[in-house]
Parts: sequence; structure tokens; C-alpha cells
Amino acid sequence: MKVSSNKTPVTQITPEEVRQFLLTKYADSIHGIGLIPAEIGDDFDFLLSGVIDSFGVLEMISSIEDQFRIRLDMATLDAEQITIVGPLSVYVAQHARPAERE
Repeated sequence: MKVSSNKTPVTQITPEEVRQFLLTKYADSIHGIGLIPAEIGDDFDFLLSGVIDSFGVLEMISSIEDQFRIRLDMATLDAEQITIVGPLSVYVAQHARPAERE
């Protein structure tokens, strides 16, 4: 765990943590299309596989932000990669910034 200069702990999110969160969150839907979450490769596309629809993309991003208490810059997300588990997990780990307190 890293500590910022103001002594507030900042936890580094790993791609594996994001991946596990997503596969757990969508496990029922993944099983519903005949796949096993633990066997999903990094190239699995939640949208193209039918696990989520276009509205589900926004819900998925919101869920990631809520789970990890972060904010993602939607302008820098690659639209072609946003629903693919591997690239999305790496993006979140690399670009997450702490959410501002309300």
C-alpha cells in the first residue's frame, strides 16, 4: 500500500482485482451463455458475447468506480477495448484516480 504525502493511504488497484470483480459480478450471465468465468480469457468481450448490452457498459463502468472508490476518465477510454476484460482491467489499474469525497 502506498501512502500519499498527506498520509492518506492510497491502494494500488491491480488488473487481476478488476478482472475478478467483473467476472464475479457477471458470473450468472457468463454461465447463462454456457461459459465458466474462471476459464474466460483476456480477450472476452462482455458486449459482443451478450453478457451486457449498450446500457450495461455505463453500468459496468459505474460499478467499477463504486467498487474501487475511483473515477475513470471516460474521454481516455478506448471505445473498442472498454468491454474486453483484459484491456479494461489494465486500463482501470493504470488510470484509476481516487474519487473526490462528497
